[in-house]
Amino acid sequence: MVKLSLLLGASAAASAAAFAPANEARSSTALNAIDQKQIGVVQPLMLFDPLDMMADEEAFERRRNSEIKHGRIAMMAVIGNIAPQLGFHFPGYLSTSAGVKFEDVGYGFQALSKIPLFGVAQIVLFAGIMETVQWAQKPGMAPGDVGGEDWIRYEDEATKINKLNIELNNGRAAMMGITGLMMQEQVTGMGIVEQMSKW
Repeated sequence: MVKLSLLLGASAAASAAAFAPANEARSSTALNAIDQKQIGVVQPLMLFDPLDMMADEEAFERRRNSEIKHGRIAMMAVIGNIAPQLGFHFPGYLSTSAGVKFEDVGYGFQALSKIPLFGVAQIVLFAGIMETVQWAQKPGMAPGDVGGEDWIRYEDEATKINKLNIELNNGRAAMMGITGLMMQEQVTGMGIVEQMSKW
């Protein structure tokens, strides 16, 4: 238990340092637009583009949209993986016809085998509609700005840059985190909560 406490404390300290906003030089145009190539340029690597992939403006915008989108999905995936392990479940049935309760589904790869095929189809259909209709990236909007007119947009440039850096860094960490959670589950056959409880 002492090892677990030390590990969690060290992880929390490292996480806090990793996501501290960096003081970046900002450039602005007459339209007060944010240079998207400076968002996500943080310590210690600063601008890391050894293959000069940022030279292609159109490809950069597509890649930035993908990075934000995958980061958002990964953040939800990490929560969706850990929450059931900690005992958080929706009440009731996932499928009344198949008799599957939410608490029976579990987490990770094993959950996919317990969801009825029609349920998986609904998830894929919902994701497709959100991707192509509701949250589609509209021309002229900043990367990741898909929330419509009611979406919170920060007028202050420094605040906006800070929020965008936080989102990108958390998304990057979550992409690595969910990858690690899935790999660890495949290698050990245990979820992260169960594995850490055995230390």
